Amino acid sequence: MNPSHPQLLPTPTQPPPQNIFHPQRRKRIRDLLRHIPTFAFRFIRLMSFVFFLLPAFVVFVWHYLTCDRVAVYYGDLGDCYCDDDGGDCGSAKNEVGSANDGKKRISKTSTGESKSCRKRRSPLLSRHYLDIYGSRTPIPRMNRTSHSYSCKNSGCNNKGKKPVVIFLTGGAWIIGYRMWGTLLGRALAPFGILVIVPDYRNFPAVNISQMVDDVDKSINWVFNNVEEYGGDKEKIILVGQSAGAHIGGVVVARKVRDWIRMKSVGLGWDIQNCNHFSNELPPLASTYQPFDLKGFISTSAPHNLVTMREVFHRHGLSSSVQRSIFGGAESSARKHDNDGDDNHLFEKWSTYYLVQKCRLDYAEMEKLMQRRNCQPANGVTNGNGYTKISCRKIQHCDYFDSDDKFNPKLCNMLLKDIFPKLCVIHGTCDKTVPVKESIEFTSLLKEMDIPVVTKFYNGWSHTDPILEAPMRGNHLYHCDIFDLVCLWSDGMELCKHGAVCESVEPTLVAFDQSHPKLQSICPKVLVELARICNPF
Repeated sequence: MNPSHPQLLPTPTQPPPQNIFHPQRRKRIRDLLRHIPTFAFRFIRLMSFVFFLLPAFVVFVWHYLTCDRVAVYYGDLGDCYCDDDGGDCGSAKNEVGSANDGKKRISKTSTGESKSCRKRRSPLLSRHYLDIYGSRTPIPRMNRTSHSYSCKNSGCNNKGKKPVVIFLTGGAWIIGYRMWGTLLGRALAPFGILVIVPDYRNFPAVNISQMVDDVDKSINWVFNNVEEYGGDKEKIILVGQSAGAHIGGVVVARKVRDWIRMKSVGLGWDIQNCNHFSNELPPLASTYQPFDLKGFISTSAPHNLVTMREVFHRHGLSSSVQRSIFGGAESSARKHDNDGDDNHLFEKWSTYYLVQKCRLDYAEMEKLMQRRNCQPANGVTNGNGYTKISCRKIQHCDYFDSDDKFNPKLCNMLLKDIFPKLCVIHGTCDKTVPVKESIEFTSLLKEMDIPVVTKFYNGWSHTDPILEAPMRGNHLYHCDIFDLVCLWSDGMELCKHGAVCESVEPTLVAFDQSHPKLQSICPKVLVELARICNPF
């Protein structure tokens, strides 16, 4: 990973302090208060939903409090104090540890630099925490004869690094909380996968822009620090559900655009005076690249916010609330816009439109590369085919490998290679986010020649993958994630569910649904009653 890249656009001004007296925040709260009756009805349905699933939620909460879980602060701690000469060592961020108590320890900054510092305490009520599941759980070994697992005596591998799953929880951008990832961590941690569930701020405290920044910051923290917890930073896979999948998709698409724009600046593209980038968002602050992620699994995601506006309205999110979430300050300046006149606000935060912009950006970069003679002449790939001298003149252009040899792969990187591997999962009976959203999005990806794995769960609702199904012992969703982690992280290959290809030495056991942690935790009749009351 390249730890730094050139500044492409002017640094945005600092947002105003978030407090109850700020006009924008008062407006958001008023928008919510106007819809108290709708929220009250849905709250009654939510309480009924929780009542029927109460036996499962008891196990749910008990496991969350007692399992192999570490809570870590991934936000900025501010100034630190070095123990060498008492001088200021700068602004060290993202300290490694489950609690920041002011004691001396080794911390890593956002650029990965290690410093010995005395840290400030992390805010107790901050949303900038993440849960790490399985950091102390040993890695079970596969029995190649029976394909069974064992964690007794020498049956476990405590030295290897684990593949990492970052799970972004949903919650309609309003009620999301990291605890919703408990069942995923409970299912995957026993099989040698490190599960990390970051929290992020919700509306009305912030709008979508700050939510995206929080998620991007948490992913960057994982790349810089996950090895301290036994994870492999070369095998990180992003998974999101509902609003979490939407935010994750926005982060991935924006990172792809940032990478293309960075290369385009090196090729001589004057972005500052280019109409194509007028009123565009600034680059994300993180230092990882989109292809550093091994994959992204999007579950029940609203990919196109424009087509989802009417659906959101039927579920209690009025047009004004939607504009507050996705428009922010810009929506306040357009109070008299009618619905449909402000679709550009929603397009800016729609994965569907951001991916389309990636295609436009890549086409512009291709033109610049051809102009700079960075393409092979007449299909020849020898030293004469690539003009090393002209490529050497490109500023910020990393087309040469460590041996100072021209690398055509870096120069001719296809758009599909910039994206991580993709998978789209959706339930066919999802009423909160219709399955049409995923069908249209996957069609766009295939049209752009971007490979995507699609999985549609027949009869599943919006929350079935993360709640109802695993509570009644159906772990199809967790099994599919496990298989994709194995395939994408090159740990092993699966010929089919649970069957390991003998030509590959496996590093993980097969996903065994007979494991004690994967048994039903709620009677089926109560789960079915809860599905009737489900407000999501």
